[in-house]
Amino acid sequence: MSIVVNRSSGQAVNAEEAKRARHAVDVVLGHLGEIGPAVAALRRESSRLAEWGDELARTRRRGGSVFAAGSDGSAHEAQRFTSELAAHDPGHGGAFKAISVSHDAGVDVDGSISGQIPALVRRGDIVVLLAAKGITDDLRDAAAAAKSAGARVWALTGKESKDLAQSVNEAICIDTDPLHAEEAHLVAVLALCECFDEAMREHTK
Repeated sequence: MSIVVNRSSGQAVNAEEAKRARHAVDVVLGHLGEIGPAVAALRRESSRLAEWGDELARTRRRGGSVFAAGSDGSAHEAQRFTSELAAHDPGHGGAFKAISVSHDAGVDVDGSISGQIPALVRRGDIVVLLAAKGITDDLRDAAAAAKSAGARVWALTGKESKDLAQSVNEAICIDTDPLHAEEAHLVAVLALCECFDEAMREHTK
C-alpha cells in the first residue's frame, strides 16, 4: 500500500485517498471555471442591477410591495430574494412587503401563481419573475396579470427561458445552461438586496 504525507498536516494518508482528494479539488475548480460565463453576464448587467436596486428603494419609500415568483428550482431563489430583501429593510420588515408567490395546489381557488397575482399586486408594485429553465405558461400569465394591475415586471432568465423577456418590462438574461443560470440568479438577487440597502442608506443621510 502506497503512503503519502499530507504536507499541511504532516500526517500519512493512503495514496488512493490522496488521489480522490485531488479529483475532488479538480471537480471544484472545474465547476468554478464553468460558471465564468454566467459571472461575466452579471458583470455586463451591473448597471441594470444597480438601477433595479434604486427602484426597489423608491418602491419601499412610497409604500409599495415587491413580489417574486419562480418556475421549477427558481422558486427557491424567489423565496431567498424576498426573505433577504425584508431582512435588509431598515424597518425590519414591518412596513415593507416582500412576498414570494408560489404555486399552491392546496387552495380551493386557483392556486397558480398567475391566479394569485390579481389579489396581491397593486399599481406601483414590483414583480420579479425567475426562470433558469424553460418558461411556464403560468409565469407568462403572471407577467400579464401583474402588468394589468399596474405593476412593473422584471425577469431573470437563462438560455432556455430568455423568451420570457418578451412578457415583462425589463429582463436580465444569463445566457448559459440552467444550472449555472440558477447560480447566477442567486448572486443577482443578493446583489439586488445590497443595492437596495445602499440606496436606503443614501436616502436617510
